[in-house]
Parts: sequence; structure tokens; C-alpha cells
Amino acid sequence: MGEGRTESEKIIELINTSSKAQKILAAENWHVIFQFDLDGENSPFFIEVKEGKVNLQEGTHPNPTMLITGDTSSIARASRGQGDFTHSISREEIEIKKGKVMELIRYGRAISAALKEKKQKK
Repeated sequence: MGEGRTESEKIIELINTSSKAQKILAAENWHVIFQFDLDGENSPFFIEVKEGKVNLQEGTHPNPTMLITGDTSSIARASRGQGDFTHSISREEIEIKKGKVMELIRYGRAISAALKEKKQKK
């Protein structure tokens, strides 16, 4: 398992317990599937956002909303809140092969909200 998947699993656990992040994800019955095919990962994985909850699964989804390729460490940094997905795109560390960047930006907002809420609880 690579760094991107490991950090994604950690942030998903935090998102799923953050009321602020869940509000961002649940608005407008948002349903999206991010397929990640990253250099540095043993296998592809996908993240599904549905009904305000986030779930990561190994493998390739048959019909993802987005297809993201590139460097696993860039996804890891964004998942830790050390930059965001738009920085990764502009530095050409990741590429959107299918889907709308706005979907990934919204997911990034949920990451930021979860990390901020965690920090405020300390």
C-alpha cells in the first residue's frame, strides 16, 4: 500500500466523524466516485462519497465520476492538508483524465473542514 492510499484512509476516518465535513459532502445529495491510478501505489483504488459518508475500496470502479492519475505522494500531501489538489494539478503532479476539477475541490474542502475541526477540539 502506497502513501496516497494510507493517508487517504486516515483522512477518510476523520471526515466520517466530522460534522462540518459531512455537511459539505451531504449537500445536494452529492454522489461522486474518485478513481485513483497513482504511481507509487501497488494497485488502483477508489473513493466513493455518498450520503455524506466516504468509503475507500481497492480496485477499479466500473464507472467512476473522476479518474485521477499521477504521483501518490501528492495525494498524500493533500490528504494531510499540506497543500490542496489544485496545487497538485498546477504543478502537474496529478492529472484529471475524466471528470470536473470542481468535484475534487469540494472533496478538498471537506478535508480542510475535518482537519480544522480536529485542531479546534484539541
